[in-house]
Amino acid sequence: MKITKNGWILLVIAALASSTLAYAIWPSFDQKRTLALLVADGTDADIEKIWQQAALEEGIKLEIVTASQFLRARPSDQKNYAGIVVPDKLHRRASAYLTDTLRDYVRQGGKLMLVFDALTYDLSGAYAPVSARLSDVAGVEYAMYEKFGKAVVRASPVIGTSESVLSIGIPPGRTQVEQPVSWNNQKFDHWMTTYRYDELKYPLFQTGIVSPDTKVLMLTPEAHVVAARHRLGKGETLFINLPLGLLKNSTDGLLMHAFLRYFSDDFVGLPRLLPAPDGVGGLILNIHVDNGSAIKSLATLQKMGIFDQGPYSIHFTAGPDVNQFGDGFGMDVVHNEKTQQWIRYLQARGNAIGNHGGWIHNYFGTRINDTNSNEYEKYLVYNNDAMRTVTGRPITEYSAPIGNHPRWVTDWIGQHGVETYYTTSNLGMGPTRMFQNNALIDKHTWSIPITPFGRIASFEEAMFAKQPAGPMTDWLVALTRFVASNNTIRQIYCHPIGVPYYADSMHALLDTAKSLQEQHKFKWRTMTDVARFMTRREDVEWKLSDQGSGLELKASHPTSLAQMAWRLPAAICHKPQVTRGKGSVSKQADGNWQATAEDGREFTVTCAKESSAS
Repeated sequence: MKITKNGWILLVIAALASSTLAYAIWPSFDQKRTLALLVADGTDADIEKIWQQAALEEGIKLEIVTASQFLRARPSDQKNYAGIVVPDKLHRRASAYLTDTLRDYVRQGGKLMLVFDALTYDLSGAYAPVSARLSDVAGVEYAMYEKFGKAVVRASPVIGTSESVLSIGIPPGRTQVEQPVSWNNQKFDHWMTTYRYDELKYPLFQTGIVSPDTKVLMLTPEAHVVAARHRLGKGETLFINLPLGLLKNSTDGLLMHAFLRYFSDDFVGLPRLLPAPDGVGGLILNIHVDNGSAIKSLATLQKMGIFDQGPYSIHFTAGPDVNQFGDGFGMDVVHNEKTQQWIRYLQARGNAIGNHGGWIHNYFGTRINDTNSNEYEKYLVYNNDAMRTVTGRPITEYSAPIGNHPRWVTDWIGQHGVETYYTTSNLGMGPTRMFQNNALIDKHTWSIPITPFGRIASFEEAMFAKQPAGPMTDWLVALTRFVASNNTIRQIYCHPIGVPYYADSMHALLDTAKSLQEQHKFKWRTMTDVARFMTRREDVEWKLSDQGSGLELKASHPTSLAQMAWRLPAAICHKPQVTRGKGSVSKQADGNWQATAEDGREFTVTCAKESSAS
């Protein structure tokens, strides 16, 4: 076959076009300003959504990239990723080519978040000899099947240092200072704890030799590494020896959220849409009023000046009984004028009034389960109807008696106007849409977890546990400062009867809140206000892009961007100015910028290049 000169040219053009097309379909986003979630080809999209929802709630730009898309990219494009997250469970098997490419990515300056069992199997499903192939990238030997066999994964407590839990963003109350473990001249004494359980253990790999230049953030009492950061070449890896996706899918999502935020803020330095109205942190105080004697306690709280602040979320069990029908220990909201007066007083002060379960507190809370909705749904109806009658408004908040909240309750409240509910799942987190068993539970609602104080969560529980007032005060003050400095929202709860026993602790909380509010760093929030903000926030479209003369943050919303705020790292954003829409830019205590939008559908902030900032 004879090919003319023009024929050769056509073949070359066709080959180039084919090659260009292969690259042109990837990526569809600005990888320099976005985290990539690297997953195996064919991964279940429902499982990916767990990570996507966590990133959305933390305000982090995260895009899905498959292994084949990543490997097809030019080396220059691979290097341009701001940060890559390789999740647990979703990506266990990998070729040597993929692990080698990721190693090169880090060496050339990339930022990698490597989670638990990611890439620990070869393509046949076997562990690598000795330790995981990316042990040198993680800075520690792990997945050591030859040495540990079936005990390669074990359950163990997790301990951090005072510095590491603060930088990772674990709120006060989810760790407690207990028996210290010394390792490499560091004192690990902040033990991860959980509500109502004496000991909390996490599944993790037993680990081996740790590289001398690896900074360990968390470990076990036996000195197995749980979280560490390690430099390799020009880049750095955040290794997390915990199944973050599995934990989130089992309603313990705090560590996934915390490490994602830590990686985005501290490792990569990306902008973030803040999860608090106007970027101002706050607390939700959820007060559960569940029996007739609690009405007297409300008067005590009033004398203490607690209702001078707020607004709070205050929930009532409305029926006439508590333990069994006819005991008369309930509030009987429909017929008790004094109770009605209190509800109207609290409502007039701006507090949100909600339902605390189903009509008869202890009877309902101890008997409902996953299968008896037909028998007990009517008590939700009774409570909701009574509270609507007294308040004259739809009831938008719910809390479960004794914390008992089967799935059918979530479905029912979501179908009857309730927008948000208190939960003892995902402890220590901000508002979230809950996942369980790979399914999104909160299709119409926001669950708002409580933040406990170790194994207890309320004043009356502290009283029964004979908890001294000093540690309670320290926790409440520290938590208030935490939400203020982290521009985030957390929830605490109590019953009126317990507050007077820790009056000094409560006043310390109120004094700290008042001081921070006067500095415009704190606000009390209701569950409804936060849920409505988070719902509007889900519809925000935004991106940060390079415009040649500098970076540009562009945001839009179908109705209003009011109260939306972004953290803009000072390292990449210089002399920011609002160039479209209404809003403001302010320098924060940590040296970074905050851009806050006002009412309007579009908002643009322009950052100058570093050379023009001098």
